[in-house]
Amino acid sequence: MVANQLTLESFLSQNKTQFIIPVYQRNYDWTEQQCNQLFKDILEVGGKQDHDTHFIGSIVFIHDGVYTSNEVKPLVIIDGQQRLTTISLLYLALFKYALSINDEAKASELNETYIINKFVSLDDSNQKLKQTDNNSRAFKFILSNNKPEDYGEFSRVIENYVSFSSALMKEI
Repeated sequence: MVANQLTLESFLSQNKTQFIIPVYQRNYDWTEQQCNQLFKDILEVGGKQDHDTHFIGSIVFIHDGVYTSNEVKPLVIIDGQQRLTTISLLYLALFKYALSINDEAKASELNETYIINKFVSLDDSNQKLKQTDNNSRAFKFILSNNKPEDYGEFSRVIENYVSFSSALMKEI
C-alpha cells in the first residue's frame, strides 16, 4: 500500500478521473448537522489570513492501473465516500449558485473541474463521482436543472444539497 498526501482540491480536480462508490458501501447518510459543521469549518479556515488547512480525514481508494476505453481512470473509493459525496454536493451547490447569478465563467470552472470530466463523451462516465443508484439518481436530478422539491422521494443527497444552497445564500 502506498499513501500519498494531497489537498482535497488537487485530488478532486484530476482530469479524466472518476471516483467510484462501490455497491457494498453504505448509502450516503450524512445529516444536515454534519454538513453544516463542514461548511462552518470551511468558512473558518478559508477566512484566515494564513490559509491554514483543515484535515477532513483520509480518502482511501484502489486503482488497478486499468483504464477503460474512454481513458477514464477509475478510483474505487474504499473509505471517505461520505466526505467525498458531501464535498461534491457543496461543489454542485456552488455551481448552481454561480449559474443563478449569471457568472458563467465560474459556473463552467466549477462544473468542468469538480463535477464532470468535460472531455469524456459517455454520460455515465462524464461525472466525476459515480455513486450507487439511489444517490446517483438524486445527484443527476439536481444536475439536470430540476427543482429539489420535485424529487419524488426522501434523499440525503437532495436534503444536503438544499442545506448547502441555503447556507451559500446566507453567506454571500
